Amino acid sequence: MARLPLIQDKDASGVVSAAFEAANAFNGGVANSMRMYAHSPAILKFLLPLQAVLQKDGLGCKLDAKTRALAMNKVSALNECRY
Repeated sequence: MARLPLIQDKDASGVVSAAFEAANAFNGGVANSMRMYAHSPAILKFLLPLQAVLQKDGLGCKLDAKTRALAMNKVSALNECRY
């Protein structure tokens, strides 16, 4: 259970709403981590560009897609993520 409530679309305004719209366009949805970081718009505005560089080919990440996926799976396993 989250210690902070996740910001929902209906409660987002200003910078948060714009970030949610960008996340929807880029990822097809808003991740729960982004909804949690929405409590701090100063952090939130840098989150999507960081995710873009880490996840998408050709945006500056030095790792290929297969290596990135392997790293994400390993970190998820180490953190005992259920999904």
